[in-house]
Amino acid sequence: MISRFGITALIVGTLGFSYAAPHLMYGRENLATANLLFLLGLLGLVIGAIFHVLQSGFLTLFLRGFADIGQLFIRQSKALQEENERLRSDESLLAWKTSMFRQLKVYTSGCGTGLLLCSIVLMGMS
Repeated sequence: MISRFGITALIVGTLGFSYAAPHLMYGRENLATANLLFLLGLLGLVIGAIFHVLQSGFLTLFLRGFADIGQLFIRQSKALQEENERLRSDESLLAWKTSMFRQLKVYTSGCGTGLLLCSIVLMGMS
């Protein structure tokens, strides 16, 4: 998992430098490019943090409370309630969700880290 994180950060950092190369060669708007890459890196890290919180189950009770409140206002048929219970107890679906959250967390965090490092290096060059 750490190797995927590092490879993703390296690839995205390289792509960030290839995006910034024309700006560096011609000397125009070096700071704006670094700021854009920094903003995109922060966005990637925030999305990765959201996936981490959702994967940890920290908000599970909070989200279930909203679902219970929603059931008071919106009626569901018995067939829909049974289908929801079946989906909640499906082990293969839960395993797929867990692996998907884990992979999304690794890749978005890697992308964010790569872009942040790229922007920091660009700021050091200017």
